[in-house]
Amino acid sequence: MVKLISQPARELRQMVRCLELYYRQGRSQKDIARAVGVSAATVSRLLKRAFDDGFVRVELDLPRREELEAGLIERFGLRDAVVVAAGGRGDLKAELGAAAALYFEKIAAHGMRVGLSCGFTLYETIRQLRERRFRDLALYPLSGESTLKLVDLFPNTLVGMMAAKYRPHVTAYALPVQHLLSLREIERERRRLLRDPEIRMIYEAAQAVDIALVGIGMIGEETPGFCALAESYGVSVKRLGQLGVVGEINYQPFDAAGRIVDRPELRALARRILSVEGGRLQALSRRADRHVVAVAGGRAKLDAVRGALAGRFMNVLVTDDDVAAALLRARA
Repeated sequence: MVKLISQPARELRQMVRCLELYYRQGRSQKDIARAVGVSAATVSRLLKRAFDDGFVRVELDLPRREELEAGLIERFGLRDAVVVAAGGRGDLKAELGAAAALYFEKIAAHGMRVGLSCGFTLYETIRQLRERRFRDLALYPLSGESTLKLVDLFPNTLVGMMAAKYRPHVTAYALPVQHLLSLREIERERRRLLRDPEIRMIYEAAQAVDIALVGIGMIGEETPGFCALAESYGVSVKRLGQLGVVGEINYQPFDAAGRIVDRPELRALARRILSVEGGRLQALSRRADRHVVAVAGGRAKLDAVRGALAGRFMNVLVTDDDVAAALLRARA
């Protein structure tokens, strides 16, 4: 789709001609240069400018399973669902990220507040967003958590990545990162930090975003993120399983019924210094004017996704057809 805006007439005609030949006829830039009577470098510049300025709308033709999407919406009371083919053309996380990026661009609007949790699938989502698509977004991390021994795709990191997509028309915030092992220390540090008006404003805004993009973490050996953090608190993957933990969302551990697992040995782990808690995600999911979009797929995450659905931590699910079919079979 070509959108005409104020441009010098000659350059505009050249740009439209290049777009027609490149996108509709599939011709090479060298062929286009000969047809239009300009250099190949000029063709490249015009195509890039057209893309950067929003003249071109690119839609990926990802496999969608509409019947599974409808089934998930009806069975789990979701606002929406997106299902991609598990045996698609590439890495599943990249496929999920592409689908989630397209969905975000469908529901987002200028001036919205957006919250991000963590994980590699969200990294893929942000990587595939189109640059400068929106203006005046405010971006918030849904947690300030980190570890001392592992640099991972934490919320503050992903906020920075997403901000780069929309620069300069974006405001991005961070939450302080602390690594404290004692629940008493955590509670004391939270009170101290929230006496700072700016930190309090960021923390409160993160709990009231218009769109929250979250991953769903599985519980397994050598799993980065939550499981690595748990190990740093002396809670092994085996012990998490014994406590009934099947997954986590924004560092909140939950069981198969979707209940937050609130056990003494997990409290310092789950009650982060500054983090949007599971109950707040549930409250946002119940609001008709909010989107909580969970992006997760792969057979290994089936139990975690099922538990997250049971807990109603999201109102939109982006997943693959293997997981979707298994979820619907289990509840048939």
